[in-house]
Amino acid sequence: MEQYTITAFENDGTTVLNDSFTAANDDEAKKKGLAMLEEAGHLHKGARIARRGQLIYFERCKLSGKLKGTAS
Repeated sequence: MEQYTITAFENDGTTVLNDSFTAANDDEAKKKGLAMLEEAGHLHKGARIARRGQLIYFERCKLSGKLKGTAS
C-alpha cells in the first residue's frame, strides 16, 4: 500500500481539505480521492492528489471574474 495526500482549495487559495490515505495503486488512489472530495463537498474545487511528490490528479481552481493586474 502506498501513502497519498489529498488537498482541496477554495478559489481564493484557502485550503479546505488536507488529508492522507493509503491505496494499492494510483488508479485506486484517484478513485478514493475523488470520493473523498465528493463526500466533503469539494468535488469541483481546486484539488490535487499526490504520492511522494508525484502528482496523480489535479484540478485547477475556478477563477470568477477578471483578474486584476498592474500591467498595461
